[in-house]
Amino acid sequence: MLRYWHSIPLSFILPLSFFIALASCSTTEKLPEGDVLYTGISEIAYNRKAKSKYAGKEQADSSGVITAMARAYNIVDELLSGNLKAQDIRAYININKDSLSREELDSLELAASQLEKATIEAREEVNAALAYAPNNSIFGSSSARWQQPVGLWFYTGFVDSESRFGHWVFDTFAATPRTIAMANPQLRTQVARNTLRNYGFFRGRVEYEIQPKPNNERKAKIGYSVYPGPLFRFGTIEYQNFDSTTDSIIRATADKSLLHSGEAFNVPNLDAERTRLSQLFRNNGFFYFRPEYISYRADTLQTPFTANIQVRPRTDLPPQMKNRYQMGHTSITIMPYDDYRITDSLTLRDFDYSWSGGTKKPPLRFGAIRHYLFYRQGSPYRADLHELIQQKLSSMGVFSNIQMSYAPHDTTDTCTTLDVRIFGILDKPYDSELEAKITNKSNGLLGPGLSWGMSKRNAFRGAEQLSFKVYGSYEWQTGVSATEGHNGLLNSFELGATAGLTYPRLRFFNLPFVRTMSRKAEASTAYKLDVDWMNRAGFFQLLNFSGRLSYTYWNIRHRRLRHELTPARLDYTMLAHRSSRFDSLMTANPALYISMRNQLVPSMAYTFTYSTIRPGSISNANVHNRTLILGAKQAGHIVNGIYGLAGRELKERNKKLLGVPYAQFLKLTAEWRETFPVTLRSRIAARAYMGAVWSYGNSTMAPYADLFNVGGANSIRAFGVRTIGPGRYHPATSGWSYVDQVGNIKLEANVEYRFPLVGSLEGALFIDAGNVWLMQPDANRPGAAIDASEFLDDIALGTGLGFRYDLDFLVLRFDIGVGIHAPYDTGRTGYYNMPRFRDSLGFHIAVGYPF
Repeated sequence: MLRYWHSIPLSFILPLSFFIALASCSTTEKLPEGDVLYTGISEIAYNRKAKSKYAGKEQADSSGVITAMARAYNIVDELLSGNLKAQDIRAYININKDSLSREELDSLELAASQLEKATIEAREEVNAALAYAPNNSIFGSSSARWQQPVGLWFYTGFVDSESRFGHWVFDTFAATPRTIAMANPQLRTQVARNTLRNYGFFRGRVEYEIQPKPNNERKAKIGYSVYPGPLFRFGTIEYQNFDSTTDSIIRATADKSLLHSGEAFNVPNLDAERTRLSQLFRNNGFFYFRPEYISYRADTLQTPFTANIQVRPRTDLPPQMKNRYQMGHTSITIMPYDDYRITDSLTLRDFDYSWSGGTKKPPLRFGAIRHYLFYRQGSPYRADLHELIQQKLSSMGVFSNIQMSYAPHDTTDTCTTLDVRIFGILDKPYDSELEAKITNKSNGLLGPGLSWGMSKRNAFRGAEQLSFKVYGSYEWQTGVSATEGHNGLLNSFELGATAGLTYPRLRFFNLPFVRTMSRKAEASTAYKLDVDWMNRAGFFQLLNFSGRLSYTYWNIRHRRLRHELTPARLDYTMLAHRSSRFDSLMTANPALYISMRNQLVPSMAYTFTYSTIRPGSISNANVHNRTLILGAKQAGHIVNGIYGLAGRELKERNKKLLGVPYAQFLKLTAEWRETFPVTLRSRIAARAYMGAVWSYGNSTMAPYADLFNVGGANSIRAFGVRTIGPGRYHPATSGWSYVDQVGNIKLEANVEYRFPLVGSLEGALFIDAGNVWLMQPDANRPGAAIDASEFLDDIALGTGLGFRYDLDFLVLRFDIGVGIHAPYDTGRTGYYNMPRFRDSLGFHIAVGYPF
């Protein structure tokens, strides 16, 4: 081999030699004297001694099973002693189920379930307390490590370096060795013991053992042995020494108590009950009450393995805590963001309103604030009402800071009146946004886009937001000969503008029950007008005008539910110019022509969203999140009904409104998203989508914008936008053939595993599947209709990998999709039918997660 050494490039030899030299360094050579390198946890064993990774394999001991069965026969004695496991109880139930009464079976099953639940909860937190990741850990694991400790190699090689390059290498690549002392097993076992006690295992023990590596005693693992011991349960629960008022409140809500006799002792439940009582008292006028004012006494000696609990108020309570308060006078102060001098004020009933800005009129109308003050002078103080009002004032969207505070009306201990002070600073009145982008579409079109928008907060002094936006984009396709009416490249552009007015409340619904609903919700009313001019060179120019009124309703007490209703929307689409090439395409596909012709779309829509993610919050990797979105949209039904009342046939086609045909269809969609945590920073995200649109009455095909398509950065990422379907249909190669790859049925599913790489950089492995279909066969698009016998072959399938970089305020994403199965004929047989690997690749750059 040496004879070929001279032929290896020097650029390869030098880095290889560098890493060989690093790898030859001992990872313990530069450890401080007496320190031992921590290489992870060998095992966290329960009810037995932890095994060493370096020890030989042990034979399975069947005596444990025999012992468990024997103990099962002595179930009564074992229950009394507390020395029992859930599997022992269930073994006893299986052996004696024919001789036990229903009450005995239920009691034993309850004991087994409680013991199992407490063990699982305690084990999860004990494992977290003992966990400590070693160097070169795999995804933060405490036991699994990469075999090449690159960070430690750099540490050993450069920790003593005095050169500038050496300092840079050390700061960039070196990892500080994690030692046994840093793992601190003694402290961790103490925390684990306390955790066991928190979950009712008062006699629990946690032990550890340092397990040195046989051939290198400066490397060691830690083995933990956990012996939970018997489980203690709640015995009697007594609420003592509360005064008559608070005692009556406790008795009235006794069914909501979180402490129940016979359940496993649980410190988190004790804390939660203390918080519940405090909130309950504060909602009944006890303004100064806090959770720490409640204490517990526990007696574990009276009954074996039972904790009798006494719930009491502390004896050293401040005198104000015993007073029930009512709402007093309210003063409101509103200031602009740039002027803090109070210049004017007025008094309205029980309110003093002051403001600054040098204007006779307040910068924010009093009624806009009074709408959210859900109390009257003399009404009892309620903490939940305070939180609701604070939330509503913040959601108005006009304040940079808004605070609601209270002060006793006088300084005596007998004072029971709280004066309310509301202080708000208005946000800057204007926001402006300029956005530039470059688009590269699947049909080869490339070009820049520019948009500019401006919004004004508190536009009419009633917390309204007025917004305006203009946008434009230009696209061209190189390598294309002159088209009809144009010399040179295909050039296309889009120009548009949108204007909107949003109110932070429901308008036109001034009924009492609606006002009550609004007080418990984040609600808004929005008006929006849009105009869009789209030019596709050589094909068409399309003008679209749109106007709509929509309502959004979010119940604050049940933040998981969101409702959006659009009771009135009108779209007008007009083909301003058509080329002969476009006409030939429409002639070949009459259904597509109907979807793109001049038409009015009078519609109504409703969207329901259920989500475990609170609005405005950020989804956490280690939290199980779920979202369900259901949508319904109908167009033309009311107009067609009016024609029917006028004597026209309901099934008559091409009826016109204002001289233009109107669309009539029903569209239903459903989307499910779920995120499952795998580790603290990795998770699996899944999504399923289905939709269908039925055209009837005055239409045979829904408008183009309401049809479905698949492919692209947020769909099946191995394929471009509108390059799949409908069904097995695949048009002839053309730069504009994608225009008819839409359908009125859609099914799509995506699964993605997201995991950390380095810092804020994440990786993802994904698989996507789906397609669109037509409900009825189309002679111009063979294979486009849905067919149960060909359904699986019609599903396009792709996989791939991606990278996400989290900038906190947005996520940048790059995905590489790889096609596995195309639903159309590619010239290849078998399920994997992609012609060439490079042709099966799809590259996508996007902002945000795909779902």
